[in-house]
Amino acid sequence: MTSNYIRALALRHAALERQIETEMKAPLPDTLKIMRLKKLRLACRDSLRDAISRKRRARSHRNIPSAPPGHPARLTMPSQMPGEA
Repeated sequence: MTSNYIRALALRHAALERQIETEMKAPLPDTLKIMRLKKLRLACRDSLRDAISRKRRARSHRNIPSAPPGHPARLTMPSQMPGEA
């Protein structure tokens, strides 16, 4: 999954939320339309969660170290901090 796909799902979810709010503020809200919009919003939310979790799993399965060798985040002993003699 790409970040663009996740971004598109998030935008779609926000647009559905705005449509629901607009319809609910109408003088005579169409409850059937609101129910359909809410179902679409929930489906979008589920797809968004799935896409994010797949992306996180893919990232965690790569064999990339958390920090390059010699980076302060990988140093374990305080005496190894850069700039100390």
